[in-house]
Amino acid sequence: MSFRVAISFFLLLCYSSAQAISNIESQRPGPPPEGWSGNVEFSASGKSGDVEEDRYAVGGRLAYRADKNTMFGVLQAAETRSQGVKTADESFAHFRGIHQYSDRLAGEGFIQFQSNEFASLLSRYLAGAGGRFELLSRKDSYSVYVGLGAFHEWERTDLGTFTERQETWRLNNYWSYQHRLNEQVNWYGTLYYQPDVDDFQDYRTLVDTGFLVRLTGSLRMKVSYNLRHDSEPPRNLLAIPAIDREKTNSQYVTTFMYEF
Repeated sequence: MSFRVAISFFLLLCYSSAQAISNIESQRPGPPPEGWSGNVEFSASGKSGDVEEDRYAVGGRLAYRADKNTMFGVLQAAETRSQGVKTADESFAHFRGIHQYSDRLAGEGFIQFQSNEFASLLSRYLAGAGGRFELLSRKDSYSVYVGLGAFHEWERTDLGTFTERQETWRLNNYWSYQHRLNEQVNWYGTLYYQPDVDDFQDYRTLVDTGFLVRLTGSLRMKVSYNLRHDSEPPRNLLAIPAIDREKTNSQYVTTFMYEF
């Protein structure tokens, strides 16, 4: 096991310099086993003909559980090239510590880094904490969780003619539903809502849903769709070319994961 952990973590580090914000709930479909565990995931897609496009994404999760305490880290990276020109370059890293106070209540603390060159995001760092509550569950069937917390955010944005720096507190609220359809297929759905504590008109939301399909003992396929909304995306009409990012973006991805 230690050899697999070392190799997998090495691969993640190699790819950590090239995906957007991740739904952390999709990274924990259930309590991990005692000791070390994790997964490595990879996806690739392309187009040919009138438009030549290649997209590659890699990532994974490494977790350690000891009794009521769990720690896990997530790394993700993605790059897209169209007609030989880079059109997307994203990176994401997240670390979280969890203490299970009871069967239904857990406390969490986390830190995170994110960058997205082609969405004008130079860097976003955040640190936060909160509680995770199990509202409903049925063994080997479904579970419903609610998360309540807050985080402090430091963000640098490239607006063409200048670099904008922002520092703020945001609430971190989420609702998560996980359903085991059968022994091979699980469905999940998550909603995040993150408003600025000083201005609730400034908020971000994420709706993420997908299926996890077990192909073999260690190999899974994930088919996911997410919809993201930022009420105040980067904007500078005086820049050349003008910067006016969309408030709402969506994405669908098919990913293969190897678990250990």
